Amino acid sequence: MAQTLKEQSRNDIIEAAKEEFLDKGYKDASLRNIAKKAHMTVGNLYRYFKNKEDINRRIVGETLDMLEKMLSELTDNKVSFEAHVFNIRMDNRELIEKLDTLADRMVSIYEKHRIEFKILMMHSKLNDEITDWFAGICKTIILENYDLKEGIIDLDRLSHSYAVSIFAGLRDLFESAGSDTDELKNCIRVFFRSHVYMLNTDIRSFTGDIL
Repeated sequence: MAQTLKEQSRNDIIEAAKEEFLDKGYKDASLRNIAKKAHMTVGNLYRYFKNKEDINRRIVGETLDMLEKMLSELTDNKVSFEAHVFNIRMDNRELIEKLDTLADRMVSIYEKHRIEFKILMMHSKLNDEITDWFAGICKTIILENYDLKEGIIDLDRLSHSYAVSIFAGLRDLFESAGSDTDELKNCIRVFFRSHVYMLNTDIRSFTGDIL
């Protein structure tokens, strides 16, 4: 019985946190409010979770695992959230086919786990980690396409900026999504394709003789 009560209290915290995150956003969400909504003291909440980020990771854990599995399947285990070195050489046609499938599967996951997906997209420490990981993919694509002069440009900063802008665009698409998921899939497909063509356009043409 004691174990059942503990599990119920943990679930109460998670449900209260979902409500608080959706209402206030991750940044402005309050542990005090979460505890109040879960009908317990803040001190009691700390018996179950270390902090707000700990609760966040528990909420989005299953959804993140589904995304991880999907990426592994799409890339024959060449891309995963655990990897920091990527082997993703493919021509534009193959890449676009993969990204179209990625868009469809992301929306399918979103349909089944809307709340968790929206919380995953919120700015948090976990979100920052995902952005840093994605910056590694952007850097790999840039290095595979261009012979850049060492020391002329900070590729880490440039790649991170691309990752932030792409992630922000995805966040906006999901936040503004209506009930028509086919429309959402098409928007994400076009969004992905536009970035494929951008990253495959010679960056040096944007910067004159800098690169």
